[in-house]
Amino acid sequence: MSNLTKSQQELADLLLNTKIEAKVRRRKQNSDGSFKFYYVIRETSPVDFRADSTEFAFVHHEKNPTAPLSPIIVNLRNLPQNLVTKIASALAEVKLRERPDFCTGIPNAAIPFAKEFSRISKIPYVTIFEKDDNPGKPRILPAKETPFGNGKTLLIIDDVITKGESKFRAFEVAEKLGYKVVGLLILVDRDEGGRETLEKAGYEFYAPFKLAELLKYYSDKNSIDKKRYNEVIEYLKFSKSL
Repeated sequence: MSNLTKSQQELADLLLNTKIEAKVRRRKQNSDGSFKFYYVIRETSPVDFRADSTEFAFVHHEKNPTAPLSPIIVNLRNLPQNLVTKIASALAEVKLRERPDFCTGIPNAAIPFAKEFSRISKIPYVTIFEKDDNPGKPRILPAKETPFGNGKTLLIIDDVITKGESKFRAFEVAEKLGYKVVGLLILVDRDEGGRETLEKAGYEFYAPFKLAELLKYYSDKNSIDKKRYNEVIEYLKFSKSL
């Protein structure tokens, strides 16, 4: 039996069944043994399973390019407005330890629902980041004309966490701009070590979903078969141990 609320179940169904066109990051081994990362744009869904053996490559593959690729992705780019609002509502239901002065989203995926979260929660949104979306090594950069933080507290919002490396890039940019980062709010925790890494560094962590909970819900209602469920669960356990 699923532990998800009715509203969370509705969102989970939309994440699996909504069709979008979005970037998918792949890995290719070159003839000299090195690896290349690149994007393709294809029809996908916000929660999707690989359609090619070269999918899905993440930030931690930059450091460890031979690590096994993920059989599943959470990809929240190019979403329709009804799904953006559903995601923002789920995030707004999460109880924060303290109310921050501002919130912001990590580009590019999180910005639409972070702004909608701001509208719902009444926590002011501030633009902090730009992204160099080079597929080989994406980078988070300070946005042009970003106001200096002067010690104001900031909640950072993103779509998903894996190992957590990319989040620290955003934290560093925000803190250099004078903001006090009080936490990270994301939609889906893949439970591959990112949460523990952030909390060990002293940041609060919030997420309405764990990926394993979503998978169990999909399996229980036969939206995915047992073979796929078991494959992803085993991958997540293995990846967390790396």
